[in-house]
Amino acid sequence: CEEILRRFSKNPGGIPPRIQEDRSVDESGVDGVGLWMTENQSPADDVSCFVQPTQETVDAVEKISKQAGDRLVVLLNPQWRNIDDALDTASKSDGVFAGLASFLGGKGNSLRRLEEMGYKSVFTLEGYICKGINVRLMQRLDSDWAVFAENESTYTFVGTSPTRPSYQVVDTMLSDNGFERTLLY
Repeated sequence: CEEILRRFSKNPGGIPPRIQEDRSVDESGVDGVGLWMTENQSPADDVSCFVQPTQETVDAVEKISKQAGDRLVVLLNPQWRNIDDALDTASKSDGVFAGLASFLGGKGNSLRRLEEMGYKSVFTLEGYICKGINVRLMQRLDSDWAVFAENESTYTFVGTSPTRPSYQVVDTMLSDNGFERTLLY
């Protein structure tokens, strides 16, 4: 995170910004969640970066974002799942049940709040196993999803999709590219 902050900070006269870490955004103190902030010569050049933010830290993200105004605030490696469970699905709807589902742990309200604040994923890298093969999904803000499969000690490109490809679509891409099911014992 320090390198990201330094890269997006101005260094007038070659003086690097001072960087502070704040772990108080994570009440448990054990999840690796933190807030890193630069202190530049001009506060207008300050940058903030939340590392591994969770649903529980969205209030802090909102507070810092309001304070930052037009300054850059980054969410690095957010810890919300891509797969929805019943509470996640219910919390994305409207009404009393949605509020209850969010209260019980559904991520819908947190994601809605982040979207309202203008947050967008600019680079996503995900991984899972399909057919016993390590698969990586990658997407940049302005491009389709790219799918790669591990082939010995490297990754091979197997296809693209305009939307996040489902497990079934990835399975088909693997078959179309000669990757066969591997049995795990």
